[in-house]
Amino acid sequence: MHHAPEEQIGYLLKRVMHVFRHVLEERLRRSAEISFGHLVTLDQIKTTPGIAGAELARHLLVTAQTMTDLLKRLEREGSVERRTDPRNRRRDHWFLLPAGEARLASARQAGGPVMTQMLSLMSGVEVEAFKGYLERCVAGLEQASRDDAEVRRPRARTVAKTAKSSKTSVRTPRAAPVRAKAARKTSRAR
Repeated sequence: MHHAPEEQIGYLLKRVMHVFRHVLEERLRRSAEISFGHLVTLDQIKTTPGIAGAELARHLLVTAQTMTDLLKRLEREGSVERRTDPRNRRRDHWFLLPAGEARLASARQAGGPVMTQMLSLMSGVEVEAFKGYLERCVAGLEQASRDDAEVRRPRARTVAKTAKSSKTSVRTPRAAPVRAKAARKTSRAR
C-alpha cells in the first residue's frame, strides 16, 4: 500500500512529537520533577508576561479548565502569580515568579539533551534546513487559517448589518427548519 507523501509527513510529524514528548516527559519527571505541561506553561508565561489564562489555553492547545487547574497548581507552588485585570475582574493575568524562573531553567537544562539526541543524526546544515522547512510549514498553516477566517468574516458582517438595519430577528439555516417543523405539528394538532 502506497501512501501519498503528505500522509507520510503528517504521520511522521505526529510520531516525532509523540516520541519527543514521551522521552522529554520522562526526563523532566526524573531530573527536574516537573511535567511537560508545567514546562510549556512556564515557558509561555516567561515569553508573554501578563498573558491571560484563556489565551494561554489557546496557545498551548488545552481546554480552559485544564489550564485553570495547571495555573492554580503552579500558583500554589509559588512559581507564578495571578493579577486581576483592573478593567475586567473576571480576567486574570499571569506572571512568572523567581521560583518559576528557577524551575523553568532546571527543566530546560534537563530537557536539552532530548533535543540534542533527536537532532544528533543530522549535520548542522541539515538542522538549519529542517528548522526552515518547519517554519515554512507553520507559516503555510497560519496563512490558511487567516484565509479561512477572511472567507467566513464577510458573511457574518452581512448578517449582522442586515439584522441591525431591519431590526428583525435573523433566521439561521438551523432555526428555519426547526420553526417549520413546529408549525407543521401545530397545524396537524388543529
